[in-house]
Amino acid sequence: MKYLRAYHLSCICLALTACGGSGGQVATMTPPPVIAAPVGPVVNVPKLSAFQTYATNDTGYNRVRADLSLPGEAGVLRQFEDANPASPAGYRSIIALNDRQYAGDVRIEAIARVSGGNSTGPATRLLRLTADQAPLERAPGTKGRYYLRGDNFAWVTIDDGPLLSGSDSRGLVNLVLDFDMGRADINLRTGVSGASVVRTEINVKNLPFDVRDGSFGGPIAVAVHDPDSSIIYNIRGQLRGNAGGTTAYANDRHGLSASGLYNATGRNKDAAIRVNGAFAGVDPNALP
Repeated sequence: MKYLRAYHLSCICLALTACGGSGGQVATMTPPPVIAAPVGPVVNVPKLSAFQTYATNDTGYNRVRADLSLPGEAGVLRQFEDANPASPAGYRSIIALNDRQYAGDVRIEAIARVSGGNSTGPATRLLRLTADQAPLERAPGTKGRYYLRGDNFAWVTIDDGPLLSGSDSRGLVNLVLDFDMGRADINLRTGVSGASVVRTEINVKNLPFDVRDGSFGGPIAVAVHDPDSSIIYNIRGQLRGNAGGTTAYANDRHGLSASGLYNATGRNKDAAIRVNGAFAGVDPNALP
C-alpha cells in the first residue's frame, strides 16, 4: 500500500506540472476571443438602377445621385462642380435648403434647364439630382424608433406637358427609422400652393433600413393628382435615402438627419407620367 500511495502522489504532481519542461510552470489556457454583439439586424438595401450611390472623396458624405442629363450637357454639369460654381446661361441649381436647420449634414442639389433670358425662370427640364448625407454615428445603446420631418420636392411631367414643380417645407410628413427591426416608413407629399403647382403623395412602409450605415430604400408607389382634372395617377418607382448625424439626444432632440431621392415612370389611365423628387428631414423639434 505504501507504493500505491506514492504512485498516486506522482500522478497528482504530473497533473499539476506543465508537460513541456523542467521549469515547473503551471499550464495556462488562452480564453476564446470575445465576439462583439451585433449592432442590430443585418439588412441589405437593394441596389436600385435609377441611382448612383457612393461616398464622396472630399467630404466622405454618402451620396445618392440621379443623372438625367442629355449627352451634350456634360460640360454644363462640370461648371456646377467647382468650389464656386457659376451657373451657365439657361441653367441653375433650383434648391436652397435651410443650412441652419440641417446643420451642414444635408446637401440637396437640383440642376435644371430654366426659362428666361437671365436664367431666373421656372425649371423646364431636370439634368441632375443629388442628395449628400453626413455619415451615421450610432450612440451606445441606440435602439427603438427615430422620427424625422422636413422638406420635399417633386417634379412631374404628364404626357408631353410642361415640367410641373411641387414643393413643401413640411412635405416630408414623417420618416420613421426603426433601429430594432431595420425598417423605414416614409410619407411624402406636395400640394398646390404658391410656387407648388402639383399634388403628389408617397406613403410606404417597411423599406429595408441598414442600421450599420444608415442607407434605406426600395420600391414605392407615387400618386399624382392631375392639376387640370380629378384624375389621380398611380405610378410605381424607387426611393433611396441615407440617414446620418448622431443618434444621441441633446436639448430634447436627437441629432439624426436624412435625405434621399425618388423617381417613378410609367403609364396609367392612358397617360405617360414621370416623377423625380428629393427630400430631407431632421428631428421635428429642430424645425422652425
